[in-house]
Amino acid sequence: MKQSSKLYTFNMLLLQMLVVPIALTAGIILIGPLLHVTYGDYSSEFKSLLAAVFGSFIIGGLLGLAASRLYKNKPETAAKRYIPLLIPTAYALIFAVVLYSVSQGNFGASVWGYYVLKNPAFIVADFLLAFSGFTHLIPMVELSGYAGFTAIFLLLERLQGKGIKSASAFQLRLSFAALTALLLVYMGITNKEMINSGLIELRYGKSTVSAELTEYDLASNSPFTEDNGLVKLEGEASLQFTELDQMPRLDGATAAYPVYAAFAEAVYKGLGDYYRSNNTGAQPRGVFVDGKEYPYTIIRCTKTQQAYENLMYGEVDVIFVAEPSASQVERIRGRNDDFVLTPIGSEAFVFFTNTENPVDNLTVEQVRDIYAGRTTNWKQVGGPNKRIIPYQRPENSGSQTVMQNKVMEQRPMVDPSVRTRVGGMGGVIRQVAEYQNAKNAIGYSFMYYSSSMTKENRIKYVGIDGIKPTKETVRDRSYPFTVPLYAVTLKSNANPQVGKLLEWVVSEQGQSLVEKTGYVPVR
Repeated sequence: MKQSSKLYTFNMLLLQMLVVPIALTAGIILIGPLLHVTYGDYSSEFKSLLAAVFGSFIIGGLLGLAASRLYKNKPETAAKRYIPLLIPTAYALIFAVVLYSVSQGNFGASVWGYYVLKNPAFIVADFLLAFSGFTHLIPMVELSGYAGFTAIFLLLERLQGKGIKSASAFQLRLSFAALTALLLVYMGITNKEMINSGLIELRYGKSTVSAELTEYDLASNSPFTEDNGLVKLEGEASLQFTELDQMPRLDGATAAYPVYAAFAEAVYKGLGDYYRSNNTGAQPRGVFVDGKEYPYTIIRCTKTQQAYENLMYGEVDVIFVAEPSASQVERIRGRNDDFVLTPIGSEAFVFFTNTENPVDNLTVEQVRDIYAGRTTNWKQVGGPNKRIIPYQRPENSGSQTVMQNKVMEQRPMVDPSVRTRVGGMGGVIRQVAEYQNAKNAIGYSFMYYSSSMTKENRIKYVGIDGIKPTKETVRDRSYPFTVPLYAVTLKSNANPQVGKLLEWVVSEQGQSLVEKTGYVPVR
């Protein structure tokens, strides 16, 4: 019997530590492509997590079923029969918990290499998951496979009435239940944001700032094309650029594009003629959004953060954006240069919630307390007893910079809602969760940026200190978070054409285009 117990232990460990990994690897190869999701699609990522966990559990369970049915000579003592079943799960879970703690939740940290090496049989499966961008699923796949093996093994014993009936056997089965509970807690903690965001998206539908609130079709606003929706001057512009090499190169934020595209259409006459004579219709309408060849790069829109990068490296002359972040100012001064900010218009920096949220007004201090983590429930500000989900925007984006500088005034903000994962062969991606229009969420942006969502009655603006954001409250500056839109240049740029353009932008003609577009002019 002693020899048989040793053989049983060896076989159970061999099945779990070698055969289960091989079976899971085969499963990943066969059904792995079904787990593919687009980054940023929370509901799809949540479904991929469920598929990985339950798929691995089923594969491990099938092997546990086979082991229970085929292995006839099981030990008669509880310790010898059940401890070999628990060892792999406990072994992997301890590694997973320790490494998650050491890496501070960063699945791309080098310490996770130890998790892979603890069982070389999983190297191929782990490589496939990491290569596909699912590094956060590596411990979940292994743990679910082991749990499935043991759970089905014990379940079949119970159904067949062949389990050991003793106090020690009950304690060991209870230990497995505790391990399983810890596994579920681990899964909940390590994938909290994905689970929360996925459930919100599945329940309320996908509604994000980037996909539906801000990323309208800029190509439809390309200057020098028909029906582009850009505002027009009533007569000829007092400033005319007719030589391509004299036209200042423009870039900026998405929301500012209709403004500076209208500027260009009014004063860049030579560029319009070039476009009409060289564009046969085969080129996309968006050549003045992301054109790759001169002279189409005279006008483009790479968004706030990249626009500042392009300005600092001399690739553009003027960018139309919100104020720079502290890190951007520090970088340009480190290059012995500085930004020159010319206000060209104003608008409101707004906070919004789901239309079904009964809270219509917040004070400045309440907003700050929410984003500092001191206020965590809508009940604290006169709303329902629901947890507040305060969404933030990516670092160095225009709205995040205004939030930090204008609203929080450099006060520390609560850690944003983030997901940590590895994309492709490396590079940890930490991204602020995009706004999802749940009933307990709050987000922020610029009024012009977000106006399409209010028209569709999908979000509502929250008043600040009893004042709603409108053109009138921006014009008289009674709305607390009235912010400028800037034309930003470099102090070192001595191009006289840039100065001429800026003078025209703040002239009566330029300001008329600012107002017609939807901003409040500075004149």
